[in-house]
Amino acid sequence: MEGLVAKLWKEILGVEIKLPLPRMDFDESMRRFGNDKPDLRFGLEHVDFTDVVKAHNGGGVPLFEEILAKKGIFKAIRLPKEYSLSRKDFDALEKEAKGMGSAGLGRAKIGEGGAWSQTPFAKTISDDLRLAINKACGAEEGDSIIFQMGRAAMVHAVLANIRLMLGKKFDMIPAYGTRNGDWKFLWVVNPPLFEFDEENQTWVAAHHAFTRPHDEDIQYLESDPERVKCHRYDLVLNGFEIGGGSIRLHDPEVQKKVFKALGIDDEEARRKFGFLLDALKCGAPPHGGIALGMDRVVMLLTGAASLRDVVAFPKTLRGTDLMTGAPGDVTAKQLEDLHIQPVYPDSKADSGS
Repeated sequence: MEGLVAKLWKEILGVEIKLPLPRMDFDESMRRFGNDKPDLRFGLEHVDFTDVVKAHNGGGVPLFEEILAKKGIFKAIRLPKEYSLSRKDFDALEKEAKGMGSAGLGRAKIGEGGAWSQTPFAKTISDDLRLAINKACGAEEGDSIIFQMGRAAMVHAVLANIRLMLGKKFDMIPAYGTRNGDWKFLWVVNPPLFEFDEENQTWVAAHHAFTRPHDEDIQYLESDPERVKCHRYDLVLNGFEIGGGSIRLHDPEVQKKVFKALGIDDEEARRKFGFLLDALKCGAPPHGGIALGMDRVVMLLTGAASLRDVVAFPKTLRGTDLMTGAPGDVTAKQLEDLHIQPVYPDSKADSGS
C-alpha cells in the first residue's frame, strides 16, 4: 500500500514520498493530538497534565478535585505569545467546546513569575500546582494555555477540534481545498479492540468484532477489555483517514472470548454467527486486508474543497443520483421476482410502485 500511494503521488503530482511511512501507536496519537487521524503539518500538540494535578491533590481548586474523583483527565494546548486571542476569539472556541458536550473551556494567560490571569482558577489554585502546570506545558511569560478536563473521550475530542481551529486561524495549515505540497503521511496502528458505550454501560467493538487481538492481550478479554489492543491500521494524510484495514480473527476459541466480552453468550453467538464459527473450525488461515478511500485520495490529490467535487456518482440530500436519475420506477414483475410486496398494492401492474 505504501508503494501504491508513493507511485500515485509521483506519477500524478511529481512528488517523492519517502518510504517507509512513519508509524504511530493509537495511544500516542490520542495523547498528543486527541484523535486517531492527526494532522502533522503543524504543532500545538496536547499536553496531558493529569498526573500533575493528582500529585498536588487538585491544588486547592474544588473543580479539579471533583474531576479527579470522577477519574477524569486534564489536557492543555500551549499557545505561544506571538499568537494572541481576543475575547471574541476565545468565546468562539468555547462555543465550539460546549457544542461538543463540554461545560466550558479553560484559559490562562501566563504573566510575570508564572502568574495566571484571565481565568477564575487564579484565585484558588495553589502556587505549586500553577507553576507545575506551566512547567508541564512549557509555558512562559506571555504564552497562554487552553485546557479541558473531564471524561477522556470528551477532552480528547474537544481539544482535537480546538487545535484544528487554532491551526487554521493562525495560518499554520492551509485551508481545505489547498494543494501546497506538504504531504504528511502516517500509519496509526495498534488501537483498542473495544470502546465503552457510556449510554448503555457496556463494551462494544471499536472497529468490528472480528478483528484479531494482540496475542499477549488475549488474557485480558474477560478481565480487562480496555487493555486489549488489536491488529488494525489506518493510513492518515494531513488530518484525513485515506485508508484502513485489519488482520481478521481466525481462531474460533478466541472469537468466542471476544463475543463474551461484548456480552454475547454462546447461544446468541451461535444464533447470530454460527456460520462464521463453523467456518473458522474448518481451518481459516490468518488473513487480513486494507482499502483506500479513493474519493478522499482524489480530493486531496486535486486540491478539491469537498468530496462532492470529486465523487463519481454524487447524491443529493434526498438520496437521488443526478446522473442516472436513480431511484427510478420498478415494475410489478421486478418486485415479484424479488418477492417484494408493492407499497401501493392497488397500483397498476405495468407502472411499477
